[in-house]
Amino acid sequence: MAEEEKTHESAMEEEKEWYEEEFPDKWWFQISWIRQKTETEPSGLMLFIDYMLDQAIITPEAVKIASLIPHRLVLIEIVHPKKKLIERLSFMISPTSVTPDIPDTEPDLIIRISYYDIAKFLLGKASFSESFFLGRGEIFGNVLALIDIADILEVAQGKKMDQAKEARPKIWPVGFP
Repeated sequence: MAEEEKTHESAMEEEKEWYEEEFPDKWWFQISWIRQKTETEPSGLMLFIDYMLDQAIITPEAVKIASLIPHRLVLIEIVHPKKKLIERLSFMISPTSVTPDIPDTEPDLIIRISYYDIAKFLLGKASFSESFFLGRGEIFGNVLALIDIADILEVAQGKKMDQAKEARPKIWPVGFP
């Protein structure tokens, strides 16, 4: 019986989470737009801000799309599985801003996503909606605001608008209908 328990414990220790293989130690040192090059992973907030500053805001098509979208306020809750914490950031579209913590007014949308899922997306290794389709993320509120955010962020990664629109209903146009 004791040997069975040991075997079970060993198997559980060997089982890795999906992100442990995709994000090796110090993975952030390999990414040019991530500014924090310290021994610890950048926070979810810093990861998102660095992406917005160095990728999204400098992409003319992403800025154009953001200008077509009505004012949206989104609360993003980034769940870090290793650190056992939740970081909250407010992301405002039109005008664009990213600030730490919960917004003062009610958000149009709340997104709860794993740190590694959002990192995977920001690195261009997954679509924005992948974590939600896999059941690892949650969405509360105005789903159209989610589509608007996906448009901006996916175009900032270099996709053309037609490519970014592929995984969503064609009835929803870019920006305000």
